Amino acid sequence: MLTKEQYLGAVAERIQRSGGRLNTVQIGPSAAVVGLFTESVMMSTMNYCVVAAAIPEVTAPALYDFTGLATQHARANVMGTVGWTAASVVIAGLIGDRVYPDAAQAASAKSGNQFGGETRMVAVDVSAAQMYAFVGGKIWGAAVQGSVNAKLTFCFPQPAEVYQQVQWAQSQGQQPPMAPLPPGPPQGPPPGQQPPPGWQPQQPPPAHQYPPVGPPPAQGPPPGQHPPHYPPPAPGYPPHGQRPPGY
Repeated sequence: MLTKEQYLGAVAERIQRSGGRLNTVQIGPSAAVVGLFTESVMMSTMNYCVVAAAIPEVTAPALYDFTGLATQHARANVMGTVGWTAASVVIAGLIGDRVYPDAAQAASAKSGNQFGGETRMVAVDVSAAQMYAFVGGKIWGAAVQGSVNAKLTFCFPQPAEVYQQVQWAQSQGQQPPMAPLPPGPPQGPPPGQQPPPGWQPQQPPPAHQYPPVGPPPAQGPPPGQHPPHYPPPAPGYPPHGQRPPGY
């Protein structure tokens, strides 16, 4: 059975194969695979942003929220002026073990016309081997719509096609493509395992120690010397150290 992680890995592999700049970005609560493309179509710069993430179950609200966050990320990486010299095309897909009917209907609905852009939603059900998306045409921008449909169907293939590729890779002793993971902090050895020889946990550098501030300690006479000894004063004379000047 095809897993959603295997399908997400196939999306990442196809983004790289088609020349996209592949990244892993946190989109909402999910670590999403993001592919950025820049192509020239009909004297205009097409900025494609393909975003995909795997979640347990895909609902319509989750798909709408994910698409909105993906659109914000895409607009922050647009090259050119959207609407005049460039267009921003966002293809946002959620992959799950189950796709609810409302999410399938939302993904399959005809996308609305936008100024200087296009947004497509994709919902992939790996258990039912179904991919839901709008890949039809529109009255305006036939060349642009054809390019968008080609990019969508290439980056989000049918689950049966991905399953065949995974089966073939496993029969050849190859590891099927997996989605890249976001970098995290360095971790130590798992519990119950000994660290490798020479491994030392990283410690923060020690803070600079400054000497304590305060009055200097009282010092006695140098070693080998004794404090001066004064003979007792004569009767009627004040003690030494209390005599007035000239006494």
